[in-house]
Amino acid sequence: MDYQAYLLRVIADELGLKQAEDIARQPGMRAVYRLTIRYHDNRSFDSVATLSRYVTDLPRLEIAYQELFNHKPLTLDIEQVRFDAFAGALLKLRFDHTADQPNIPAYGVDLWMLERAAGGFAKSIILAPKLAQGIHAELVAAVQEHLPEAVKEVWR
Repeated sequence: MDYQAYLLRVIADELGLKQAEDIARQPGMRAVYRLTIRYHDNRSFDSVATLSRYVTDLPRLEIAYQELFNHKPLTLDIEQVRFDAFAGALLKLRFDHTADQPNIPAYGVDLWMLERAAGGFAKSIILAPKLAQGIHAELVAAVQEHLPEAVKEVWR
């Protein structure tokens, strides 16, 4: 899992993005959720989608793609009800107490890293969405249902 975590974390680094836990420590920030996607076969551009919620603003989703738009993220305002539904789904699924998906092959599968950060707390889970079962499949479904923009593939 360490190598897979490295592969996923390097995407945000190459895009010049702050780590989710650093964003969460900013004054007025309530919560940060991040989804990093790595496509094993390069069919699409790897991406990092960051959903953040400041105390005074609407939730914002920023999606950055490797090799596109000079690494500048696309920015979308997200309705509060969608943010709450997504946050509630992760809470209901006990995201903070869930381990990485077991038995992910070393190669040949797309990888996701789903993160949540708030204040000094940070948690991440590595998933292979096509192989996910049980709670991990439910996490994949929650992302697909509540944040479909975050998983939209941009083909090469």
